[in-house]
Amino acid sequence: MKTRINRYISSLTGLSRRRVDELIKEFRVLVNGKVAKLGLMVEQEDDIEIDGVKLKNKKNKFEYILLYKPKNCITTRNDEKKRRTVMDFLPKSLQKLKPAGRLDFDTEGALILTDDGDFINNLTHPKNQINKIYRAKIFGILTENQIKTLLKGIKVEERFLKLDGIKTIHYDESSDKSIVEILLKHGKQHEIKDILKSLGHPVITLERISIGNLSIKGLKPGEYKFFEKDDFKNV
Repeated sequence: MKTRINRYISSLTGLSRRRVDELIKEFRVLVNGKVAKLGLMVEQEDDIEIDGVKLKNKKNKFEYILLYKPKNCITTRNDEKKRRTVMDFLPKSLQKLKPAGRLDFDTEGALILTDDGDFINNLTHPKNQINKIYRAKIFGILTENQIKTLLKGIKVEERFLKLDGIKTIHYDESSDKSIVEILLKHGKQHEIKDILKSLGHPVITLERISIGNLSIKGLKPGEYKFFEKDDFKNV
């Protein structure tokens, strides 16, 4: 049975039909390898891609989504204090999914959820060193020596912390604030915030922009997109 493309993609991703139409107008949607057009009729057997990522159809056993986690919500399925959780942004049909890892309450960005336990273990096991890119706004500007220290690692309150990569993207001299991009292949609680604060550069805002080859580009906070397990690459 054929369905209008904006309605079909909306049912798979949670994006509004208007948002899907915007993506189509920006030539970011492919159907069977060809650029999609507004009003196109599609069916379940069609291969649909958004920004190069294939959408999961309803025939697959496991489900995998990349959620743009908003600020001020908990990365958990339930919260005893009745605070907002990432599950509040998912429809009833996706409430079975579990987060692969976590993001702090006030940190936003890329978060993978799935009902595939093996995939969660692969993503979160330290030996696999999954690349995660963060963007942070910090006070001040990092010196070359401080960057070397961050990459080498230091002890902060009895914990050894280090970053796998960091570079300054922009420095605003008038406000004395910087935007930095950070690579982590591991993860400890509050690691980025604690190590930068220890060098005199407290984090103002923190956002995870990608996990492996999956990016939140094109998503707004609270939105998500499906992907196939085989499409995930640790780049």
